[in-house]
Amino acid sequence: MEHKIKIGITQGDINGTSYEIMLKTFQEQRFNEICTPIVYGSPKIAGYYRKTLNINNFNFNQVTSADDAQDRRTNLVNVLDDTAKVELGHGTTMSGEAAVASLKAAVADFSA
Repeated sequence: MEHKIKIGITQGDINGTSYEIMLKTFQEQRFNEICTPIVYGSPKIAGYYRKTLNINNFNFNQVTSADDAQDRRTNLVNVLDDTAKVELGHGTTMSGEAAVASLKAAVADFSA
């Protein structure tokens, strides 16, 4: 079985548009036919945006690292604890720290 190329995608600012763009993109199944996406983010934040955007036909496959990512699925590595809070449209210290945590986890995963 041939594995698809793994693509690491960081969540960016949790108070911005990144989750909206990701969720709308990943609803298109063709995306998973060309690569194996691995989002470095938060299942809690993703769930918040799914509910806010009324996206019911999509779920992330939660994994602990890129090594565990499954082909033909949109995978998510949790990089945040459950205290992260969305404040739409507002740059906050927490949203900046969340973006940095996402970047660090992706770099660590793909550098190994």
